[in-house]
Amino acid sequence: MPSSTIAIVAPCFNEGEVAVRFLQELEGVLAALPYAFAVVMVDDGSTDGTAARLGAYAPAAPNVRLHALALPCNLGHQAAIHQGLLFAAGLPADRFIVMDSDGEDDPAALAELLSLQDCAIAFVGRGRRSESIGFRLGYLGYRALFRVVVGRGISFGNYSIIDRRALDAVLLRSFTHYAAFLSRLKLPQRIIVRDRRPRIDGRSRMGWRSLSMHAFGSLVEYSEEVLAFMLRAFVALAVVLLLSVLAIVGIRLFTGLAIPGWASVLSASLFNGMLLCLGFFAIGLLLVNAARRREPLGRIYTVLSRP
Repeated sequence: MPSSTIAIVAPCFNEGEVAVRFLQELEGVLAALPYAFAVVMVDDGSTDGTAARLGAYAPAAPNVRLHALALPCNLGHQAAIHQGLLFAAGLPADRFIVMDSDGEDDPAALAELLSLQDCAIAFVGRGRRSESIGFRLGYLGYRALFRVVVGRGISFGNYSIIDRRALDAVLLRSFTHYAAFLSRLKLPQRIIVRDRRPRIDGRSRMGWRSLSMHAFGSLVEYSEEVLAFMLRAFVALAVVLLLSVLAIVGIRLFTGLAIPGWASVLSASLFNGMLLCLGFFAIGLLLVNAARRREPLGRIYTVLSRP
């Protein structure tokens, strides 16, 4: 008999046959592991019959039970994760895994992930990716921006495992970026690294728009750090502007090196830079305020299948 139950939450949107193939591969991996598994598939308002496919799927492995949920409309990936975790919290599980259902998160990593018993949160860090070179360069740029602004790196996505302590913290409020939200929790954390696989159907859905929203969501979770970064930038530019003005006055009064118009152009440029930083500082204040006032969305899912 399995010694404990593990819940796996996997959102999907218009996946169709991909969701079925994902479940088949996942079930093959889970059947060989010494745990009972509750797989929670969350259909995020699909319009292609994905919900019907999930409701009709019956796992063959004796240690796997499927719970299929449907949301009333497309709320987005992060909201679908939150709804799945809300449902999973009511199951007799002691650990909870979140992974994508398109095949890019390798189910073969589950055995190593489950072996990590000394932490409340463990991420599957992303190694090599299968997208185009342009997208990979954009992703590297996002990671570099995150490190500069936040002061720490982020090399992982939603694929992770948490215990009840972390789950309770997650369900206290909503989030815009699950992985970034988890990384802020002051709980023991670990990371293992696996390469990001191609989608099951071979067609990646992650484009530049998705990457931009992904980056913005992660920075919202670190809105206080973004605010501090913009404040530092504002102060630095203010100091540079002050020193520049003193230098300009000194050059004009005591030397003959001044070029007509250059002083006003330089001063205006620095002043405009300060205004930009001040504007971003104000935006940062709004982000912090919004982050602190976020309240979790209640249960709005419909259960399509029961154990």
